[in-house]
Amino acid sequence: APRAAAVPAAMTKLAAALAGACLALQCPATGASLSRPGMLQCNSDIYVGKVQNSSAKGITLDDTTLRYCADRIPELWPNSASSIKTMRMFRSWSPDWEEENRVRSWTALVAYAQENGVKVLVAAPVTCFPKEDEQDWRWTKELMRMLGRDHVMGIAIGNELELLSVSQPRSCVEEVWDGGRLWRLFTQRVAEADKMGFEGVPVTTVFTAKVIYDGYPFANVKGQVLAQDFFVNATRKYGKRFVFVFNIYPYFDSSLKLDPGSTTRCTRAVKKATCWHDGCLGYDAMKLARQRMKALTGHGDLPFWIGEVGWSSPAAVTLPVYMQQCEDFSSLATLRKFYSGFVKWNLSLTGYRPPHQVFYFTMRDSMNYGIQEYFGLLDTCKNDKCKIQTANYTAFEAVEAPIRPKVLQGGILLILACNCLMTLFVWMFVRATRRSSRSLRRQGNAGDAGDSDEEE
Repeated sequence: APRAAAVPAAMTKLAAALAGACLALQCPATGASLSRPGMLQCNSDIYVGKVQNSSAKGITLDDTTLRYCADRIPELWPNSASSIKTMRMFRSWSPDWEEENRVRSWTALVAYAQENGVKVLVAAPVTCFPKEDEQDWRWTKELMRMLGRDHVMGIAIGNELELLSVSQPRSCVEEVWDGGRLWRLFTQRVAEADKMGFEGVPVTTVFTAKVIYDGYPFANVKGQVLAQDFFVNATRKYGKRFVFVFNIYPYFDSSLKLDPGSTTRCTRAVKKATCWHDGCLGYDAMKLARQRMKALTGHGDLPFWIGEVGWSSPAAVTLPVYMQQCEDFSSLATLRKFYSGFVKWNLSLTGYRPPHQVFYFTMRDSMNYGIQEYFGLLDTCKNDKCKIQTANYTAFEAVEAPIRPKVLQGGILLILACNCLMTLFVWMFVRATRRSSRSLRRQGNAGDAGDSDEEE
């Protein structure tokens, strides 16, 4: 009898151990589905086509998405079925944002990059506030470690610094340019990145097309911007590791005018600003950038990226007033025309080497220095509809990211492992019970035989 009682106790311990093992393997409960945060694409009834040269086209990560919904970055280009493969960031985080959400947002971003094979152009802002710049750089280094070298396509140190003279004190502008602060920070940041294991990763400072038009070969005015001096230093020190990057916006081109004799129509302006061939504003600006790069360095094949190109709908607050009078200019129809042209453009530049990378601006509408912008292909984190859609389109539900093959295989293996463990447990329990029963019967028979002998 004592031996029989010991069997259930042993089996109870075994059952507990098996259950613990199953939980450790994270076996899903019956009926549970395998899923992960994210979205496959936004919803729309408009398809603009396959993204041509998709490996050389990327999208910028707006502040809205990074701050509030990094787990809702679409895997596919809006209104297309092509995968997003590169992404540009403007900052890693902001001191004005919720610190408790930073690591969570980064974790979602890193998972997105790793699962989709996305490479990221990370950012190290340079401003008139050195302490904030240092904090930004610490955050960027932390994010770079999380992403790993395979998912960092470049490091952008500073963005549109030629515009400092428009909004910042002269003392700051002179410190950044005439005092050499930008160049010192640039070389320091690159050296630190190299020590972290990012040797050879492309480096850059991003400029607007303004530096192309305001000087030859590039703008170089003390007290405003010394872009040409910077390019000379960067190409001499880093060679082809340094990338020329320009933000180009046909949307804001100062040459655009309303149609002659009209105060509301802009047919000619829309046509010239939304096309992607010779004679088009954005296209010609890229060719001019190539010309100036060659004039400065003597080389026509240097690394060349477009940091931003995009279209606003509705109208941007900073759009010239006379162009705001033309409703068609910032309409959804014109956004569709511009974006569709971008998608179908094969990156060719007649007579010149095409840009190696072009980033579309941007994923979602967001705030920029306190001003609401509407360049997004989606509007908010809560809306899963693409901005480009027909007026009466109704989406039934969000298109969620599917279960990936590796995740599915892992889940199946875990389920099989749990089933095997439970089968083994049942088999051992039944076997032990049968042995216990036979033992009890033998003991009972022996006892009956003993009683019979005593009676005799």
